[in-house]
Amino acid sequence: MSFAGRVLLIDDDAAMLRTASRVLTRAGFEVMTHEGAFDATNAIARFRPDVALIDINMPFMSGDRLVALLSKQRGTRTLIVFFSSNDEASLRALVASSGADGFISKSAIGGALAQRVAEFCEMAARMGPSG
Repeated sequence: MSFAGRVLLIDDDAAMLRTASRVLTRAGFEVMTHEGAFDATNAIARFRPDVALIDINMPFMSGDRLVALLSKQRGTRTLIVFFSSNDEASLRALVASSGADGFISKSAIGGALAQRVAEFCEMAARMGPSG
């Protein structure tokens, strides 16, 4: 992997947050976790990640609704990427309808997860400075 960056994980599953955080930290990413959608917009503003991985199926506010909120305040290069166990066809449709930048399946583990996140971080870097 040629580039590591800042990644914010947003999920309501604490075990998934720990697992993904551990994998990405070991791969050289700077990782912040945020449990649930509540106050996620402020977490993004504070941490200013290259990539925000957002679960779709969260209580109170789904990931696609969170993306709609975030798209109204996007002034940074943060890429919004769904991180979900939903099937790929529904993820593609949600990306197209929500304005998210892509998706990563939760079935991507270890090196596969780190590689996909690295690809999105490299895309963010090509977009220019954050902030």
